[in-house]
Amino acid sequence: KDVREKNGQPLRIELSFIGTDALSKSMAEIIQADMRQIGADVSLIGEEESSIYARQRDGRFGMIFHRTWGAPYDPHAFLSSMRVPSHADFQAQQGLADKPLIDKEIGEVLATHDETQRQALYRDILTRLHDEAVYLPISYISMMVVSKPELGNIPYAPIATEIPFEQIKPVKP
Repeated sequence: KDVREKNGQPLRIELSFIGTDALSKSMAEIIQADMRQIGADVSLIGEEESSIYARQRDGRFGMIFHRTWGAPYDPHAFLSSMRVPSHADFQAQQGLADKPLIDKEIGEVLATHDETQRQALYRDILTRLHDEAVYLPISYISMMVVSKPELGNIPYAPIATEIPFEQIKPVKP
């Protein structure tokens, strides 16, 4: 058989992604092919953005693409969101036996002023999530800029959604 089974049940999981996002679709197809090689059947669910966010909020997913927020929000704000039921991270962690401890430690890491304690808490939280294989770190998105040569060098901001217009210095033709 191509798909593994346990007690007559095939190993099947859904991977949800934003259907109009070509990069997500390509990654989903690669994951599907790779999982097929090890006997797992991955059904791809490409939906509009609002439907994917609804799935994240209510936990209707087997696997789902999700990105960290990046600087300056990682790791504190990203971890903090893991305690909010409307976030995919909260939903993904629901089956973990130590979810209450993870949530408690997230609260502690956000409140401590002691750098040594903060590092220890971050290490413990992230190690627990890693050991439970909740997340599959597969990629990161590179920033791209397309512009006319007359604009000169286009700088990047530390936050992906911001463009530092004040740093753009047009060049003379």
